[in-house]
Amino acid sequence: MTITTITINHLNQLKKLVENLTDNQLSETLTVLNNATIGGHVRHILEFYMCLFECANSKHLNYDNRKRDGKIEISTEKCALTIENLLNQMKKHQKDFEIKLSADYGTGQVSKAVSVQSTFFRELLYNIEHLVHHLAIIKIGIQSLESKVEISDDFGIAASTIRNRKLCVQ
Repeated sequence: MTITTITINHLNQLKKLVENLTDNQLSETLTVLNNATIGGHVRHILEFYMCLFECANSKHLNYDNRKRDGKIEISTEKCALTIENLLNQMKKHQKDFEIKLSADYGTGQVSKAVSVQSTFFRELLYNIEHLVHHLAIIKIGIQSLESKVEISDDFGIAASTIRNRKLCVQ
């Protein structure tokens, strides 16, 4: 299996979830999520992917500078369309390339910028791990909703954990 196929599978999993939510479920403030929303986590995931695809021309990536679109947090339709766009983008990006990755870890007025070399495929791997992490948080939110939404037992669980659990059962 290729990194692009894995990415497409994960985005499709997220799309399926979003299509099974109402706008109210997506945008409901949940105490269990520290008053965040499922939509906020979905938006966060999608914006990291959008930021990565946008760097294809410049070869410079900084997730801190990603565009934030609050409509994604409140509209399942906007989420699904955004995911569909990302899936189309993924089909266009089948080759690896070098990227300069930058981030600023300063929390005040003083910049604490760092830059490292990376690649598109390395950042796809990062985004998969990032997505799975947020799916685990989303799963907690889903389980707290009054009206239940069907999700698989493996939703939000890393592939290595799923494999390990299967080995432990044997």
